[in-house]
Amino acid sequence: MIVIGIYGLLLVLFGFGFLGIVFWIWRNKKWSGLKKTAITIILAGSILAVVYASIALILISSDQARYYTQGSNLGEIAYDRIISNANLAGYEVNGPYYGNTKEKIGMHPSNIRELDQRFGEDYRFLSVVYFYSNKVYFSTWHNEDGTDITFFNQDRPDSFAPFRPEDLPPDEWIVEKFRLMFVITEQESRDYLTQLKDSITNNPETSLKIGIRKDINIAAVYSKLNESSTSSNVSSTIGEGWIKETFYLGNKKIGTIDYIVPNVRIIHQDKGHEYMIKIDRLGGVSPEIKLSTGEEIPKEEYRRIFKEMFVNIGLPPEKVDDFEFNYVPGVW
Repeated sequence: MIVIGIYGLLLVLFGFGFLGIVFWIWRNKKWSGLKKTAITIILAGSILAVVYASIALILISSDQARYYTQGSNLGEIAYDRIISNANLAGYEVNGPYYGNTKEKIGMHPSNIRELDQRFGEDYRFLSVVYFYSNKVYFSTWHNEDGTDITFFNQDRPDSFAPFRPEDLPPDEWIVEKFRLMFVITEQESRDYLTQLKDSITNNPETSLKIGIRKDINIAAVYSKLNESSTSSNVSSTIGEGWIKETFYLGNKKIGTIDYIVPNVRIIHQDKGHEYMIKIDRLGGVSPEIKLSTGEEIPKEEYRRIFKEMFVNIGLPPEKVDDFEFNYVPGVW
């Protein structure tokens, strides 16, 4: 990132220099217009060559090889103790992360004890998806201003055609969901539905998005989906903390809720190679190695080092053998 910042600054300086030279050229009254144009074109070509060369240099300098895994879930782990053990072992502990960002995403509802017990008190709610049918549904996303809602209809004959009001689920179904999510009156819900249909007319897109400046009542949504469903299942985390709970009424999927729990990266440097283990609170683990472009490490060596790390942080070392490592030599 520092390398990119330096090159970015240099490109800005080149840009100002180019503009200054062009300004000077065109103020020179002794040169003909043809000569000024030719010099300007030559300068522009030179600047473009510098830009392309800089981009190539940035890509080359930031490129690296890596070994990665799809991740796995090891079941119940002592997450906080593992972090403590990693610090005691002298490893770098980086985090918490939420997925791949340190910025907290979503929100934590404070009034759902069942979810606190299942996922821990630092889980975050991300979104809910309601299915009218398997291919007609809407999804939500929490943001600082409230909630974004996007409608999809994959049953349309032409999926690239603009969205139409008749592509929406029935009015009463939408009104019911809005009332539940935002704890509003029926009239308020219908007003939002009107806004939704107006936006279809004004913004013809292949899917439809509307922003509502209210937060979702997560407790009400979770309670109603539990009440309305006959079964549900929860996906296992695999290192980055993503969770999806899917609710069914018989064989029909009626909704999903996405959550996330924090993860940390435990990092060990060995012979210029970076060994990293992503671990989330629910037992998801994903080992990874970063090394110089084109460089490789014998399987026995990197498995040995990961087993040592597992022992030092309090994970069963034999689990390392269950991971399948994929190798990427680098872009160039």
